[in-house]
Amino acid sequence: MAILCDGKSFVFYKFVDKRPTKDLQFFLGQFPNGKKEINILPGGDATPEVFFRQLRMACDSLYYVFLSAYVSGIEAYWNRSVEMGKAEGKGRDSTPGWHNAIVQAKKALEEAVSAWNLYDNGELDKSEDSAERAAQFLAERYVARCPSLVAVNANNEFLIIASRMLL
Repeated sequence: MAILCDGKSFVFYKFVDKRPTKDLQFFLGQFPNGKKEINILPGGDATPEVFFRQLRMACDSLYYVFLSAYVSGIEAYWNRSVEMGKAEGKGRDSTPGWHNAIVQAKKALEEAVSAWNLYDNGELDKSEDSAERAAQFLAERYVARCPSLVAVNANNEFLIIASRMLL
């Protein structure tokens, strides 16, 4: 993935995974609302409401790009695990875990796109619920793999705890 920004708007590009090829190929990405470019700055006489809606659109767009890249990365690891298993002549222990991660990540991306569309249609409460479900799909992957890194707060929300041991 690549994001190109000129300070006023941004676009994103996706890598075309075609094997074998010597040259890297990219194509221009498309956001869930069909746009290929997201404006960052509203017009000069924008109201605070317009400014914040524009800022929300930019944040949602970046979230979509990063989540799409996450899905692509997990798919690449899964493909590599499958290929290595074939080369070794047996299945690898990690392959089913990568497949489950893909399923959870794709569910999260689907919910995030739903939240985007609901927000665009003015259904703010439903949009927020959908966004929460997207975050839970991502958190569930970590609950299954690393329960010690996940905490639940008083509102029963998953919190990912990133800790690091220092020697």
